Amino acid sequence: MTTLFRLNGWLVRTLAVLAVLIIAAMMLGISAEVVLRTLSFPSIPGMIELTEYGLFISTFFVAPYLLRTNQHIRVDIAMSRVDPAVARRVECGVLATICAISLITGLVGVSVMVTSIRDGTMVFKDLVFPQWWLEWIIPLTSLAMALQASEMLIALWHGAPSVGDAAGPERVP
Repeated sequence: MTTLFRLNGWLVRTLAVLAVLIIAAMMLGISAEVVLRTLSFPSIPGMIELTEYGLFISTFFVAPYLLRTNQHIRVDIAMSRVDPAVARRVECGVLATICAISLITGLVGVSVMVTSIRDGTMVFKDLVFPQWWLEWIIPLTSLAMALQASEMLIALWHGAPSVGDAAGPERVP
């Protein structure tokens, strides 16, 4: 299990780096588009569409990292006012819910992707490509989220601070 969690940690960090690179590429593409339009040159074909896909991809890629480092949306005000034992049970419930939702989303995503591959579904906009090129992202990131939440739940269950606590995300053995 430790090896699986280590591999997932590597995957989570890699996806976060890719999300940052995608956002940087979007920034450069949009800047180039503005400069080209200002100088009366034709726009870059598909730039708006690529930016839409970049936003979608980067959002899914960074989500497991945000969970890992506890930078996701939390209600710390409410949790800081309750008994630590209650807060721990609530956190366990939240992590178990994340696992369940991630597994369901991942299974549905795999089903949709397999159907898309089988049917040869294509995206027809400025760019034309197979639809599954966008759909593989959801099962992959759902798996990463489920594994990350499982790792944090196991650590919390055994009394250790969760992976994203103040000790830092790199504390995992």
